[in-house]
Amino acid sequence: MHLRFGWGVIALCLLLVSSISALSAEIQLRDGRIYSNVAILQRDTENIQIQTAYGDVRIPLASVKSIDGVPVSLSTSPRPLLPSGPDERATTGTTSTTLHPLTVSPGPDVRAATGTASAGLHPLSAAVPAMRYEHNFKMDLFILAFGVLTAIWTGMLLWVQRDAAVVFDGFPQEIKHWNAIVLLLPGFGLRQYLQARAGRIAQQEAFAKSVTASHAPAAPPVPAAPQKRGLFGGRVKLSTLFLPKKHQVEFEFLDDDGNPINIRADSLETTGIEAAHKVLQEAITERASDVHFEPLDKGYRVRFRVDGQLQERMMFEKADGQRMVSSLKVLAQIDVAEKRKAQDGRFRVRTNLSDIDFRVATASAMFGEKLVVRILDRKSGLLSLDDLGMPKSMLEIFDQVIRSRSGIILATGPTGAGKTSTLYAALGRLDTSRLNVMTIEDPVEYHLAGATQIPVRPKAGVTFESGLRSILRQDPDVIFVGEIRDPETATTAVRAALTGQLVFSTLHAQDTLNTIARLQEMGVEKYQISSALLMVIAQRLVRVLCPQCREPYKATGKELLSLGMELPLGETIYRAKGCAACDHTGYQGRTALFELLVVDDVLRQAIGDGLSQQALADIVRPKGWRSYREEGGLKILNGITTVDEVLQAA
Repeated sequence: MHLRFGWGVIALCLLLVSSISALSAEIQLRDGRIYSNVAILQRDTENIQIQTAYGDVRIPLASVKSIDGVPVSLSTSPRPLLPSGPDERATTGTTSTTLHPLTVSPGPDVRAATGTASAGLHPLSAAVPAMRYEHNFKMDLFILAFGVLTAIWTGMLLWVQRDAAVVFDGFPQEIKHWNAIVLLLPGFGLRQYLQARAGRIAQQEAFAKSVTASHAPAAPPVPAAPQKRGLFGGRVKLSTLFLPKKHQVEFEFLDDDGNPINIRADSLETTGIEAAHKVLQEAITERASDVHFEPLDKGYRVRFRVDGQLQERMMFEKADGQRMVSSLKVLAQIDVAEKRKAQDGRFRVRTNLSDIDFRVATASAMFGEKLVVRILDRKSGLLSLDDLGMPKSMLEIFDQVIRSRSGIILATGPTGAGKTSTLYAALGRLDTSRLNVMTIEDPVEYHLAGATQIPVRPKAGVTFESGLRSILRQDPDVIFVGEIRDPETATTAVRAALTGQLVFSTLHAQDTLNTIARLQEMGVEKYQISSALLMVIAQRLVRVLCPQCREPYKATGKELLSLGMELPLGETIYRAKGCAACDHTGYQGRTALFELLVVDDVLRQAIGDGLSQQALADIVRPKGWRSYREEGGLKILNGITTVDEVLQAA
């Protein structure tokens, strides 16, 4: 837009100069009349033909006193500026009936000093010698210099526009900013742009070196005092937006129905979406499960949850953070104008590898609106049972129970503990070509080949309860319910298990034994629980020590006393240290601590009798049942994780 405006200004200036140069003559007659702002079309020894605003006029030269203030001398022999036409007659005291080709008859009724008249022309005076008219070359030089400077200025604008698109990663706000500066302040603006360009390139090169040195797309160290920089008015930590393209995942935004989301290039959200695109690219590259956009007093902080831990990545100016939040709300089809109440939505991106779902939730905070994006990669999160980290003896039992024909299998644990991943690993062991496997989820987190997967859509009336009821009419063999949230869903799932279907689902409970009490609280009868329940698996996630930098030390034996465990005195265990390979965190990846409860006949009778949780524990412990805390102690002795991780998970 600025470039088109510049061309318009240039064309207007050229038109103005040409107009001034064409209508710059002033002719004064001997009787005192003056013709101003006229153009001299033709001049010979007897007449001068001029162009006025009303038409062309031919005036006898003898009646002209001065041209542009220069007196007309009658004693000098003139040199015609233009040759006379063949039909033009120069006579003295006679009437001319033929016009010069450049002459237009309508014109002011100018009377010559001699008093003679012509038919349709001004009178001709007697032949009087005319003055010698000298051409003024100063205007030509001015027009030439102006044209050269205009060409240089235009070329400079074109170069700045192309260069800014490369140096500033194609952000339209930055490109428009520098185009306006250079357009309005040609010399000073170009100098400012060159300085900003040099600083930007130096910063990109420094960050690229840090990425290459660490062999990972990690963010550079956080400076002690953040300084403002050009991109979006952001701060130094925005350097994570300048990752080399080989480290980034390219994708396009899709709506909930899988259609591409097109944002008008001139809309206010365009810049915010481009910034959010960069942030989400970085989050996917770094295996983040959640992205937090948090309003602070004077800015917006962005944090990634990697391996269960929040890590600060970048800082935005307040206005830029608000634009990103608004843009993500647009993508998630959330009301942008509503900032006081909590809202949630979702959108999807398509990469060259798979589709990735994003769940968006907002909340009103003291300094603005907070937004959290959960990343659900349908393919990268799909694991096999062997990849879960389950002990071999437990894995054999688990694999045997999931092949039952009817009953309900529950996975419990806090949010983000990997319950859905565990159940999908179990579903992956089933023969979907022989079984009718159907799921109802919010949303569909992973793609399961051969299964019918139904997403929850409250706006369309598809909830867990209604979706589960519709599945029961589809002749299912295996049903997966994403989460049991309410008594209606719990009752329907248990009844489905009692009528001959194998049901998998997740439930929020503290451990396996607490699951029984949790189902009773949701209105499921004890006899239904004892008859339908096959197995409960509780789990927690802990980080895995980096094998390259883990540090051994001798256990004091009291590290796990708060969990009711005591490590062998002097046993060699490990703690986190940190190196370049693990981004100086001391950990790489996560594993699960499992607690498996298989319901046999003795336990069914105890559940039906309504025995307490402690009484149930006394029944299952002699049969090999082990809590996930004890499982964590074994992983500590094997050098897989640390005491701090197990204590935090417990």
